[in-house]
Amino acid sequence: MSRRNSWVRVVTSSFLLIALLVVSSLALAAGRVQWTKTTVKENDAKAWKLEIKLFLPKAPDVAHIPVKFEFAPVAYYERAMMDGDKLVERRVPLEGRQDIIEGVEVGFMDPGSGKIEKGTIFSFKITRAHGFDAGEYKASVRDARNGQLIGAPVTLKLEGENEIIDRRAMVFADPKDKKKKKDAEGGEKKDDKAEGGEKKDDKSEGGEEKKDEPATEEKAEPTPDTKDEKPGEVKEKPGGCGCRLADTRAPAGAGLSLGLLGLALLVARRRRG
Repeated sequence: MSRRNSWVRVVTSSFLLIALLVVSSLALAAGRVQWTKTTVKENDAKAWKLEIKLFLPKAPDVAHIPVKFEFAPVAYYERAMMDGDKLVERRVPLEGRQDIIEGVEVGFMDPGSGKIEKGTIFSFKITRAHGFDAGEYKASVRDARNGQLIGAPVTLKLEGENEIIDRRAMVFADPKDKKKKKDAEGGEKKDDKAEGGEKKDDKSEGGEEKKDEPATEEKAEPTPDTKDEKPGEVKEKPGGCGCRLADTRAPAGAGLSLGLLGLALLVARRRRG
């Protein structure tokens, strides 16, 4: 019985040793990553600059290898405006969010010697334009050639100011805005009253037109041109020759007088004869 128990112990220890060697070889093959800072502040360009030291088990065959950085959102730094105009900042846990993946080329060539090394220092930046916000992310580095994880994931804290969320129960408008609004409404009412007055004037004018008395013929007053004209004279017309024709018509009384005078002379001749 004791031999059997000792045999079981030997087999179990062998399996554990083999598993440990496999895990160690995999970790060694994957390499390791050292993050210079795990808490990074946002700069004026709305970006976070990250820097890492990347080590591979051996120097790669080429100077540059493709690497993928995976950022899984863990928490969001919320800034909310509460009642009383109080700004409250809190950490909001996130679940089920899609990872943000950044693909880059990492160089392992030493510029001084021109040799390809197994370790390198690499820096890059992430921005809000790529979907990042102030918060916490679980960052992982993978070899894009085979999808193997390099090193262990770390939690990055990206510090910064996110957009303010208004959570106040009721937002009160500025008194100045209210005053401007009242002044504007008062101006509109005044304009409406003025328009109404004009309409009334129009109505009164219309009423006067309705009450107009029948038109009566007015005696034409002589104009300055017609006052000096005598009966029988021809009025000058514009565009004429400028000359005036004498009136050849004899008055009716003058003709009668001439007839009587001729008759009297005829009677006088007969008496003399």
